[in-house]
Amino acid sequence: MDDLDRLAELDGLLALATTAPLSATDCARVIALTEAAPGRKRKVVNALSHQRDAAAIDALLTLPAKTPGVVEAVFGALRDGVTREIDGRPCPRMLALEFRASRSKRFPELLAHAEAGFGARLERLELGAQLHYRVSLFEDPPERARLRRDARAVELDLVHLHRDLARLKGTRLWLNGWCFEDGSALGPSRRGPLLRAWLDWALSSDAETRAPIESADDIRDAIG
Repeated sequence: MDDLDRLAELDGLLALATTAPLSATDCARVIALTEAAPGRKRKVVNALSHQRDAAAIDALLTLPAKTPGVVEAVFGALRDGVTREIDGRPCPRMLALEFRASRSKRFPELLAHAEAGFGARLERLELGAQLHYRVSLFEDPPERARLRRDARAVELDLVHLHRDLARLKGTRLWLNGWCFEDGSALGPSRRGPLLRAWLDWALSSDAETRAPIESADDIRDAIG
């Protein structure tokens, strides 16, 4: 297959994306085909961003971190409550912020703030010879109001802790089954908006009470 054939295939998939969601296989394929047609990358990102499902987000997260539109796409999906799918099964809507003990001079103060803010919610985990800490929130659909209360109670502490952890290695942010950690596509500076998107979803009474976000400009405004 030459580059013209690849371009024709890519344009065909992009046309299909305007009529129906692409399958996981097709989402991965359009990403692969952009290597032969880098000028189509913006169209590919826009198409997958509008699809806003697990397959589209999985594909977008394989792109380089600085690709325009990727953060906005993941933000929009998380704000809508999209979850990752593994072997065809959706992951729970959840948030977990994990970090490990550090010899950094800042760590004792950071840990003290976390203990004060989260109390019993802050778990201590011994993984091998390393001590880790974790705070998490999970959706229990029959008790959605409880999640809103829990998220509201720790919202500011979560944002503060995540910001303070940005320079410490070994931090993991789990959002609806996706894991963002050292070496992942989106680095620490790009994860703050994703945490904000998840909290926006968790704090809403339901998806219909929020103003819809349809364009990249709207998402950039929401990210701030």
